[in-house]
Amino acid sequence: AAAILLGAIVYPSWQYAYHFTHLGCAGPRESLQAQGYASDPVIFDTPRGYQLRGWLTQGDRFPEVVIIALPGASGNTWYALPNAAILAGAGYSTLVYEHRSCADPALLHSGGYLEADDLVSAAQYLRTRPDIKHVGVLGLSAGGTAALLAAAKEQDIEAVVAAGGFSSLKEDVLPTQVTYSPIDWIARRLVLAFVGFQVGTAPRNISPVAHIEQISPRPILLIYGEYEANHGEALYAAAGDPKDLWIVPGVGHGGYEVAFPDEYEKRIVSFFQSVFD
Repeated sequence: AAAILLGAIVYPSWQYAYHFTHLGCAGPRESLQAQGYASDPVIFDTPRGYQLRGWLTQGDRFPEVVIIALPGASGNTWYALPNAAILAGAGYSTLVYEHRSCADPALLHSGGYLEADDLVSAAQYLRTRPDIKHVGVLGLSAGGTAALLAAAKEQDIEAVVAAGGFSSLKEDVLPTQVTYSPIDWIARRLVLAFVGFQVGTAPRNISPVAHIEQISPRPILLIYGEYEANHGEALYAAAGDPKDLWIVPGVGHGGYEVAFPDEYEKRIVSFFQSVFD
């Protein structure tokens, strides 16, 4: 009976962790070309031995400033285009690039941990170009997690907007404000352990809140829905100045630009204008 009970906990936990890390590539690799912005294909190397493909769109007002737009979990460039279009409309150059699992189906989704290294490579690639002087990042969900983790270790990322990324993987899987049954608690701890095993790092390392202070004095804008505000508030408390936090009323995870499209665009554009104009 004990073995059956253990199996009933371990197997679903492993399956959940496996699904998390093996989401696969979501969506097509497209550019802003269809929206009237000329986009050039780019490709850059990563230290892990694979290459990533993307699109660089030159801005008409601030061509030397590139904002990298990152989508959520395992998203291809198509999912980054709404944010990229906001930035392109404001005159900034933008870069969108494929998720690692789109470059190679064997590569894992990690919620932003491994993706942060890809973002560092993208920023370093941009700074090798003589036409680029400044780099910022706008990341959504797992892209926001990657943005914070990457900026904490890469000084070339000069400004960060993170919308909806978790404060830590542990807090996402095992929220401290929730009361659990013993079986549920064990299952969630196993999920954390299995994700860490598959990604190749301790779960405590998948934790923007532990590293966000290192971004200061570069500015950060955090955007979180009302029903996920605990993550945003934890990150805001841990971050150094300058920093800003917008809690979007009546919204859960994502959908900020749908609920308040004008305010969403205004806050993002104003943030980057305050840094780069």
